[in-house]
Amino acid sequence: MKKWLRWQGIAAFAVVAALLAAFWFLVVDRVIKGVIESAGTKMVGAKVELAAADLSLFPLGLTLSRLQVTDPDQPLTNALEIARIAGALDGLNLLRRKVIVEELAVDGMAFGTPRKTSGALRSAPPKKETAAGGGFSLPGVSLRDPRAILASEKLESLQLAETLQREAAAEKERWQKNLAALPDQAKLKEYQQRLEKLKSAGQGGIGGVLGGVGEAAKLQDDLTKDLNQLRSAKQDLEKSTANLRKRYDEAAKAPGEDLRRLMDKYALSGAGLTNLSASLLGGQIGHWLRTGLAWRAKAEPLLARVPAGKPEAEVVKPLRGKGVDVRFREKQPLPDFLIRTARVSLEIPAGKLSGQVRNLTPDQPVLGAPLTFQFAGEKLKGIGSVALSGEINRVRPDRPVDQATLAVVGAAIRDYTLGGNGGLTLKQGTASLDAKVRLAGKDLSASFASELKGLQMSLDAAKPEAGPIAAAVAGVLGDVRAFKAQAAVTGTVENYDVKLTSDLDQVLQNAVGRQVKAQLDTFQKGLQAAIAEKVKGPLAGAGSELGGIEGVGRELAGRLNLGEGLLKSGSGGKSGGLKLPF
Repeated sequence: MKKWLRWQGIAAFAVVAALLAAFWFLVVDRVIKGVIESAGTKMVGAKVELAAADLSLFPLGLTLSRLQVTDPDQPLTNALEIARIAGALDGLNLLRRKVIVEELAVDGMAFGTPRKTSGALRSAPPKKETAAGGGFSLPGVSLRDPRAILASEKLESLQLAETLQREAAAEKERWQKNLAALPDQAKLKEYQQRLEKLKSAGQGGIGGVLGGVGEAAKLQDDLTKDLNQLRSAKQDLEKSTANLRKRYDEAAKAPGEDLRRLMDKYALSGAGLTNLSASLLGGQIGHWLRTGLAWRAKAEPLLARVPAGKPEAEVVKPLRGKGVDVRFREKQPLPDFLIRTARVSLEIPAGKLSGQVRNLTPDQPVLGAPLTFQFAGEKLKGIGSVALSGEINRVRPDRPVDQATLAVVGAAIRDYTLGGNGGLTLKQGTASLDAKVRLAGKDLSASFASELKGLQMSLDAAKPEAGPIAAAVAGVLGDVRAFKAQAAVTGTVENYDVKLTSDLDQVLQNAVGRQVKAQLDTFQKGLQAAIAEKVKGPLAGAGSELGGIEGVGRELAGRLNLGEGLLKSGSGGKSGGLKLPF
């Protein structure tokens, strides 16, 4: 009878099985742990650490304990820490080299937790420290010295006056030269002498009479020609003088325009108080946006694969017999990695938020569905309720769209300083917030609506530079118990604009109107005097040059009157040709 079992084969199988078991129990968990830490560190640019990894066979699943992801910008802080991750793997798809997790449990997720040791990589370049943002400050509370303002501002009135002075001086010089070339008093007296000579011609007999006829005609032609030259010059001068006089009047009014422009820019006007909302909340909203965009950038590698660049070298066709990997069309296509549902317990200072993330994969085009998330929490410490939902859509990689909505009700405020380093402090109160953010490619749009109740606010107005307006505003803010604010954000990721409105602005406008008016009156008078002092010299110089040109006009008018008088005298007091007085 033949032996069905051979002890040598049984022994060999037992040895192989023992080696595989030893590898499984002693090595496989360490290999998985090392792969996760290495890949995560390379992706984040800072240390990613895992306390333990446990791969089970029956059922097939993986459990990770205490995952720490260092914040690259703050090496002593974890950007993300998760106490436990556990999920079951789809064994059949795993044989097809697809990691499919139907449901994943994520417990104890927290952000911004402290680290005991630095998570910076030795090869990573040092991060540049950014200066902390300024605290809240009232727009235009400290009115600047008018002379200091004019030292940094260009006055249009000054430029107009200086330009007019130069051009008027050049015009005066030109007309003085023209005047020297025109018939002068001496020439006109010569005409008078010739006329007197003609009058005495009648006493010289018949010969004097015959000679006087030709001389009279020549005198008339010469005098008429010079008079026409004087008339033409006078007309040109009048046009030039009228143009310069008009520009002088405009230059004289220009200081008033400069005064209005600088008052709008530097004074605490109604517009300045309207912008108080932007000073109060604008920086905070900007901080929230920058933080959200930074987290989005960090998560981008998990959301979509980096497209492979086109090879620079010519691609050679595979040799016959080598074979080519071809991905055939699947009836129900699945990505290489997919977590269908992740149930997450998120820890925040106020308590725990429960939620889920669906369709977590870097291959959304293959799956045909976007990543969606939803978190909620009620009766938290100091917060009535929190609801967060949204989606990250990379189904069409050329048209990425991310959007999220956040609703916070009854969040308690205690000693919160806007801006982070002094200024306006919210001593206590409750806040509610509704926010919507949408990012399509690089186009950013968002809206925020907030309501604050039961407030106690204080403004540090005891500084030496704080004036009566700051003291008045501080007093008003101390009496404000509630207000609403809305914000709209438009633009791109690199360049966006925040527009804020609040009913707090009208309260401040009504309350500090008298203090503002008193300060503005003093400021306006000082600024007006400083502008006038700057413009006075060039404007007076332009007026002097213009007066010189008008003097040329008077000289021309005098010559013209004298010449016309001679012409009229020679014609017996009538206009027309010269008439012999005999």
